[in-house]
Amino acid sequence: MKYPTLVVQLTSDSGVPIDMPNDWLDTVMQIASMLHSKYRCGIDVLYGEASKEGFSIIEKEVHDNE
Repeated sequence: MKYPTLVVQLTSDSGVPIDMPNDWLDTVMQIASMLHSKYRCGIDVLYGEASKEGFSIIEKEVHDNE
C-alpha cells in the first residue's frame, strides 16, 4: 500500500540545514491540523531532524511511483 506523503526539510538558500526553529513542533502541528481539517483523515506526524540521505530515500520512492 502507498500513502499520500509530504516531507519537508528546511535549508538555507545555499542548501545547508538551518538551526531547528524553536517553534518547529507548533508549526508542524498547525500543518497537520490544517490537513486534518481539510481531508478529515488520520495523519501520521514525525518531526525532528533527519539527514539529506533520509529525504532522498523517500524522494526515490515517490519518483519510482510516477
